[in-house]
Amino acid sequence: MSRGRRALLDLAVLAALGGVCVASTARLGAELDPGDFGRPLHVLAGVALAMLAPYLAAAGWVLLRRPPVLPALALVLVVAAGMRLVLVDEKPALSNDVYRYVWDGRVQAAGLNPYRFAPNAPELVRLRDEAIYPRMNRLGVRTAYPPVAQGIFAGLYRVERDSIAWTKLAIVLFDLCSIGLLAYLLSRLRRPPAWALLYAWHPLVAFELGGAGHVEGLVVLLVLAALAASFATGVVRTGLLLAAAALVKPYALLFLPALVRGRRALLLAAGIVVATVAVAYAPFVEVGLRVLGYLPGYLREEGFTRGTRFYLLGLVDADPSTALTAAYVVLAAALLLGLAASFVLRPTDARDALASRALLLFATVWVLTSPTYPWYALLAIALLPLARGPVLIPAGAIALTAPFLYLHVSVGSHPAWPRHLAYGLPALALAAALVRLARRRRAVASSRTPSANETLARKPSPAAARSVEAKT
Repeated sequence: MSRGRRALLDLAVLAALGGVCVASTARLGAELDPGDFGRPLHVLAGVALAMLAPYLAAAGWVLLRRPPVLPALALVLVVAAGMRLVLVDEKPALSNDVYRYVWDGRVQAAGLNPYRFAPNAPELVRLRDEAIYPRMNRLGVRTAYPPVAQGIFAGLYRVERDSIAWTKLAIVLFDLCSIGLLAYLLSRLRRPPAWALLYAWHPLVAFELGGAGHVEGLVVLLVLAALAASFATGVVRTGLLLAAAALVKPYALLFLPALVRGRRALLLAAGIVVATVAVAYAPFVEVGLRVLGYLPGYLREEGFTRGTRFYLLGLVDADPSTALTAAYVVLAAALLLGLAASFVLRPTDARDALASRALLLFATVWVLTSPTYPWYALLAIALLPLARGPVLIPAGAIALTAPFLYLHVSVGSHPAWPRHLAYGLPALALAAALVRLARRRRAVASSRTPSANETLARKPSPAAARSVEAKT
């Protein structure tokens, strides 16, 4: 087959698979509502597999066949936009967080501090309506979203008031920028930009951003921008962008030791993060510690303080004691600090190693903390095309199993097997990856250490030594 025909075939197959992805997204998006989780469990599992099938076929095709660069990238972007836009007008079904985004924007438009009152407080009765207020969750608690997120909510509300569709569309636009940035980073790594498909066509990404409008779309964009800054060794920009990401969702800070190179760079970036956080919170400090909002309460609600949230700990004891929980937290923190320290003490100039380190930290946190909701996996999916080596094993496991968490969270009986799938499989894959990385590091260290015979061979003979002394 000639090169031109092969290229046309590659694009035709990719276009057909993209069409299936858009069509299946539109079909499920039009039908999906919270009541759908009352269907038989095997039906729901079949739906999840059916959504993943065309994505996996397209990912395999673009990785193995490598279609023409520009046409393939254009196709990736068009299909990604289609998968998201067909969901924008649909009612959010998987989460109602976007209603809180609009409410927080409304509160700020009224000139009020969003951290001062809970939505059901009598002081806010004049802001309540029938479209947004009744559909929010946690009406009795103050917002948990940090200042950069609040700034986004306020800005979006001023552009289009009380619009869920507009808020979701804005998140989609942020995400399309993320896909373009991901393609740029791939080109910097001399990889096909069309590999951005691994993130762009993932059905979980489309439903979480186009369907639910989650603010994770902004977090992904800021983290990828921080990675681009780290490629250029821009410590100040990296610190600023990671601080901005953490001021949308705090877990973005875990990437800091992976994206800076060396101890001095880490200290500088950490100082920039602290200063940025202080400046961002300054307009809201009138409420004191209440500026943290519901974040501490959210951690308690999700079982992080009691230990019931941690999947690995639950395998030992379903209702762990305080002492056992504390021991687990100490061990988990030690592992994470050890990984972070190894990155700082062994800085690298390899760009793809930066992405791999960030992904390894994320996969470790995912396994150790086992977050409840699938949308936290979006960063792993975004970093997947940029990474290399053994970390691809646990990251791939997270990308493929995270959607099944909805079968635990939203199904009335809360079956356990989706948790085993979404946390247990990545845990096994992470253990295998860490073993392979440790063996590789030992092999590199041993290759750099000369053997006894090599040392003797390099040592000059007494006669040669006397000759050198005589010449000097």
